[in-house]
Amino acid sequence: MSEAIMKHHLDAFEERDVEEILKDYTEDSTIITPDAVIRGLDAIRMQYEIVTKTLLPAGAEFVVKKKVVDGNVGYLIWHAESDYFKVPFATDTFVFEDGKIKTHTIAFVMEGKHHTD
Repeated sequence: MSEAIMKHHLDAFEERDVEEILKDYTEDSTIITPDAVIRGLDAIRMQYEIVTKTLLPAGAEFVVKKKVVDGNVGYLIWHAESDYFKVPFATDTFVFEDGKIKTHTIAFVMEGKHHTD
């Protein structure tokens, strides 16, 4: 089941479909980032709205370099690039429970890109 949740999550993110992404979480889910602990569907929706519209919108490069699922834990290493941001390295860990993402951690290096237009 963990493999299926991970696949659904990645497919929904690739489409930048926030409502579909949210189907992987519950009101009790938590996302832990270097800057915040994000709890509940409203806060998770807000986070994904920012990511999918500003940081890594549709059309941005998003490449999963490694994916591991072991029992109820999933792990990703990825990199991404959009018109305004570059993420040369990032890692996510997912803890799955009852067919959903219970806890999701993310660590990343993000660089702003300078434009002269």
